[in-house]
Amino acid sequence: MASREILLKEVHELLQNSGFATSDPKDLIHAGFDIVARKDRIILIVKIVANASSINHDAVAGISTLAMAVDGASLIIALKSGAEPVEDGVMYTRAGIPLLSPQTFYDLIVEGVPPLVYAASGGYYVSVDSEMLKKARQGGMSLGELAEMGGVSRRTIRMYEDGMSAKLEVAIRLEEKMGIELIIPADPLASEAEKPEEAEESIAEGLARDIFLRLHEIGYSVKQANRCPFDAVTRDKQTILFTGIGQKDSDLVRRARIISNLSKILDKHSVIFVDKIGSKVNLGGTPVIGCEELNKAQDKKKIMEMIEERL
Repeated sequence: MASREILLKEVHELLQNSGFATSDPKDLIHAGFDIVARKDRIILIVKIVANASSINHDAVAGISTLAMAVDGASLIIALKSGAEPVEDGVMYTRAGIPLLSPQTFYDLIVEGVPPLVYAASGGYYVSVDSEMLKKARQGGMSLGELAEMGGVSRRTIRMYEDGMSAKLEVAIRLEEKMGIELIIPADPLASEAEKPEEAEESIAEGLARDIFLRLHEIGYSVKQANRCPFDAVTRDKQTILFTGIGQKDSDLVRRARIISNLSKILDKHSVIFVDKIGSKVNLGGTPVIGCEELNKAQDKKKIMEMIEERL
C-alpha cells in the first residue's frame, strides 16, 4: 500500500477513535479533500498527501469553500515537503492552509497539544504574549533592557507589543532571561470563517447558471464549489444547502448519496436540482427539486418545505 494510502487510513482511524463522525475517504476520491470530520463544535476538512510539494491552490480547491461555509478548519497532513520530512511540532502553511506532520496532528487531536512553532519565510516563528511584555515594562523594565535580552532592537520589542510574531530563538531568549512564559501556541484549528471571503467565481453555464440565478432571485447567496461532491454552497442567514446540479444518471445517484452523508455529518441540508423531476423526489437521501418547481417557488420558505418533505 502506498505511503499516502497508509497515512489516509491512519488519520481516518485516529479521528474515528477520537470520537469524530467522519466521511468515508472512498467517497471523496475526486474531491479536493479526503476527510470531513465533526466532533461537537470542531469541524475538520482534511487533505492527505505524501509530499507537500504537490500542493497548489487547484489541488485543494473546495477545502476553504466548505470550511468557511460550516465554520470549520481546513488542514493538510503530509509526510514530506520536497526532499525533507515535515518536522514535528511545527505548523507550516501551503496554499493558505495549515500543514502538519502526522505526529503533530496526533498530538493536537489526541493529546490536545497544539504546535508552538510555525514555519515562514526566514525560519521558525512564534506568537508572543504582547500583554506579558507590556506588563514587564509597566513593572519597570525598559525597552532597551528587553531589546538587549532578546538581542533585537527597541523598535522590534515595540512591534512584539503590537502583536508581531517573533523568531523562535528571540522568544526563547526573552523567556529565559525574563523568567516568564511568552510563547503562545499556534492554532491550526482556527475557523475559516475568520479569514476574508474569497471573490465570487465566474457564473456557471447552462442548467447550473439558470438554477443559481433563480436561487439568487429568491434571496440566497450561491458560492460555487470546485472539486467538491456538490456544485455550490447555497445559503442565507439561517440555512446552508449543499447544492448539486445534474441529470438523473448513475453518477448523480452516487453524488447524491455522498452529499447526503456530508450533510448529516455537518448537520446541514442538502438538495439536488434537476431539469425534470420525474417520479423520484429523493436520491440517496438527498431531496430532489425540478427546475419547474424551483421557478414556481415564490420564496425560500417554499424551497425549505419541499426539502423537508422529501427527506
